[in-house]
Amino acid sequence: MQKEYNIPKFVSIVAIALGCIDLMRGFMHTVLLDFAATNIAGFDLSTSLAGDLLQLMGAFGISNYLTGIMLILLGWKARPLALIMLGVIPAVYAIGVVAINVNSAPYAPTQAAWGGTSPMLIYLSISAISFVAGAWITINRKKKS
Repeated sequence: MQKEYNIPKFVSIVAIALGCIDLMRGFMHTVLLDFAATNIAGFDLSTSLAGDLLQLMGAFGISNYLTGIMLILLGWKARPLALIMLGVIPAVYAIGVVAINVNSAPYAPTQAAWGGTSPMLIYLSISAISFVAGAWITINRKKKS
């Protein structure tokens, strides 16, 4: 594993900050589920599928709590792993988006507003840029030492 001192401190700061954002997202997706579903995602909860939509959105919120805690712990205690996760997160989301698009192609297009998309793209961009910058700095520091 890479030595902690080779990896820039901003990797930990970004991981902890993104972890806090994930905790807020988890709160929105679980505790404020109805508000988030109607006012941010733009779901029509008057349909017979409302319960299914809310359950899926709530399940996603549970995973946000897990990733939030994970990122905070990695940023705090395991900077090399935090750096890796900053690269893994956008890669996994990219795979997920492709899979969702492929599997939903035969169905009618979504009617939801998906208001969380822009903040999520910012989150993923910060993660990817921090990974690239952190990896680049780490590699250059290793070459010098």
